[in-house]
Amino acid sequence: MEAKLSDTNAVPVMEKGELNQFPGSAGVYAILDKAGDIQFIGVTRKVSASIATHMQELPDLTSAVKYNIVDDGSRESLVAAWKEWLEETLTTTGKIPPGNEPGETKWQSRSVARATKPEIRLTAGKPISGITIEGLIDRIVKENPVVAFIKGTRQQPQCGFSFRMINILNTLKADYQVVNVLDEFHNPGLREAIKAYSQWPTIPQLYIGGEFVGGADIADQMVGSGELQTMLREAMQKADADA
Repeated sequence: MEAKLSDTNAVPVMEKGELNQFPGSAGVYAILDKAGDIQFIGVTRKVSASIATHMQELPDLTSAVKYNIVDDGSRESLVAAWKEWLEETLTTTGKIPPGNEPGETKWQSRSVARATKPEIRLTAGKPISGITIEGLIDRIVKENPVVAFIKGTRQQPQCGFSFRMINILNTLKADYQVVNVLDEFHNPGLREAIKAYSQWPTIPQLYIGGEFVGGADIADQMVGSGELQTMLREAMQKADADA
């Protein structure tokens, strides 16, 4: 369904410290800053993933979003909807959004590969034998230099603390893995098992070099002291040396 940009309501990206839920469908979207000015108009195959990526990469410019789902999802329809919103903005304001100006790349080419990296799954969705859930956790922690156990996915964290953890790692440009403790189909019992494994009562949980580091608050403090940056660098150097 087509909709004019001016007739589309702006939805806050964050609400009560949580990332708002957006549809995982194809569409056109406009990112607004805190002043309500449009910073970028984009087109995507998955609105929710694109908004989460912009929020992680450019949080100061990503305050609210207007979006319109393009029902058939074809490339032609998506491009047509995108052009309509750009032309409407140009007519209304006399200029195109800063993020759509020629030569501007920060909105279009930010860490897309990292943002769309799939989560690690403990199982294929079938009962496992010969190893406990704790054994699977231990294997993942020991085999991956940096692992974050969070509520939700890296594209759509399901709690404010998990969002903060992902944002910290993205800001530091860390190469990290994510495990979704809410995915009961692939990770049955993980939400409680990871707490027992670490002897830590809350989620998210960050592991670096096979060792438990802490949650979002501790990670924040370690960023301030520079300790987290050092740990991430040393873990990746060791992984490269062992490869």
